[in-house]
Amino acid sequence: MTSRRYSHSALKTAQRCLKQWSYKYIDRLEPVVSKPHLEKGSELHALLEQYYRDEWFSGNYGSDDNTEIIQRYLHHYAKDDWEILHIEEEFEMIVNGYTLVFIPDLVVRINGEVWIVDHKTTVRIPDEWDLYNMGDFQHLLYLEGMEQNGYDEVAGFIFNYIRTKPPTMPKLRKDGKIADIRRLDTDYNTLLMFAEEHGLEKDPDVEEKLAILAHTPNKFFQRHHILYNEHAVAQAVHDTAQALTFLEEAEIESMYPRHVISGGGGYMSCAKCDYQPLCHTEMLGMNVDLEVLGYRERERRNNDNAEPSDERQ
Repeated sequence: MTSRRYSHSALKTAQRCLKQWSYKYIDRLEPVVSKPHLEKGSELHALLEQYYRDEWFSGNYGSDDNTEIIQRYLHHYAKDDWEILHIEEEFEMIVNGYTLVFIPDLVVRINGEVWIVDHKTTVRIPDEWDLYNMGDFQHLLYLEGMEQNGYDEVAGFIFNYIRTKPPTMPKLRKDGKIADIRRLDTDYNTLLMFAEEHGLEKDPDVEEKLAILAHTPNKFFQRHHILYNEHAVAQAVHDTAQALTFLEEAEIESMYPRHVISGGGGYMSCAKCDYQPLCHTEMLGMNVDLEVLGYRERERRNNDNAEPSDERQ
């Protein structure tokens, strides 16, 4: 059995483009300046972890915008009955002799059933059709992984979507009415709280807007449940085993071909790749100056004598 360890994120990168994978996990390069939306998402994840660890009132709340988002999230899910089993805990699973490392955001028990939860921060919450066409079977592997770690009956997976914009707080006009209420980008609880505070809950425009918000999917907080499907899980494990074999062969041969994807390829396109400037510079045969291009080598996570595969998490 091989001792190599891969994270799910490393595997996804390799499946997308082996050249990208080599930049990140062989050369250990990273952009000096991270993208703002990634920083925002990371902070929201950190605040959620802080809350579920019962540390919400003891640490740094983060930016005002993100703190407001989490406060609205907590109000929206005030009646949660989740029993928290694991928070950001590392697990290992074996796939065809390879060790795959994964870290679920949460593992919870709801009404006696075990569910795996993944927080998803996003500009727009996708509909369920988008959800099934993401090209990412992470949740299926997590279901298999938790079974390997002693949870024989996992009910399924929950995508916990959180929009990276807080519900808009209404404003009053000079006549005491709520400004531009028909186009107000907010949620039910925020509007109701504001209306009650200002004695407007019986206002016809407010009642109409509240009725609309009450009968349409929340645009800021949604949870999509994916039930366990034995066939789908088995297929995901089979495909992952093949991908890991191809990845090991690439390492042995030290061959990492580019997978060029046009801008029409959505989130998987080359235009979205952090290493596009470096990759294009190399392809054109130009001088590669990492500092000028905005890259640095990240530190090893273990000691300097660690195998390269130990860094692929």
